Amino acid sequence: MSSYKFAKPPNDSTMSTFNHIHLSRILTPLLFCFLIGVPTWVMAQNGQQDPLWWQQQSLRLQQNGMLILGSWAGLNLLTGGLGYARTDGSRSYFHQMNAAWNTVNAGIAYFGYKGTLTNTSVTAAEILHDMNRFDTILLVNAGLDVLYISGGAWLAYRGYKLGKERWKGYGQAIILQGSFLMAFDLLLYASHTKLSKQLSSFQGEYLTWHWSLQPSQMHHPWIDHTYTMAAGWSETLAHSLPVLQIQLLF
Repeated sequence: MSSYKFAKPPNDSTMSTFNHIHLSRILTPLLFCFLIGVPTWVMAQNGQQDPLWWQQQSLRLQQNGMLILGSWAGLNLLTGGLGYARTDGSRSYFHQMNAAWNTVNAGIAYFGYKGTLTNTSVTAAEILHDMNRFDTILLVNAGLDVLYISGGAWLAYRGYKLGKERWKGYGQAIILQGSFLMAFDLLLYASHTKLSKQLSSFQGEYLTWHWSLQPSQMHHPWIDHTYTMAAGWSETLAHSLPVLQIQLLF
């Protein structure tokens, strides 16, 4: 096994200078990498450096919601059509209403998904406005769902009371559809409003750090050498190197 030994320095002062030089050569680039790398790493981990990131999360959630609603509509259109043709009495009317109701759901899912593909909001204020508006729509829909369920229950009750098969079947279908929509709207709201609240707390609170790394201010051979090489490549590159700007979104 080979070993390495340092020659004994003439005195303690020389040894101290030797250690200081080598420690400086090691710590200076490490400190530089830390100052540049840590803020960038934190932003990358949090994904919060750009309001458009929040918009993408919101639109993705809305798209998933419209896919779920569209799937529910397709299932009810299929089973409703088949059930209406193969049953009679209140069950036939039950399937008929399910199919009719979900033609509307299918349209909402289609245009809702299409709307997420043509969003033109780019500023934090516009994005937050769109997200809050979507939350409001979900809450309004949840309120309407309560009316649907109540209306369906009343209609089914009157159907049983008066012996009207159509009212009975329609009422049962409306209760089913209203219950699904309420669960859908509330769950989607609970997921989406978290994004809205987080963006609201971050909106407009940007911090920009300007670090001047000019050789005249940081006298170190490797910085001088790097700056000189860059200056020789092109004037544009040389002017872009001295100042680094990092934007953090809080």
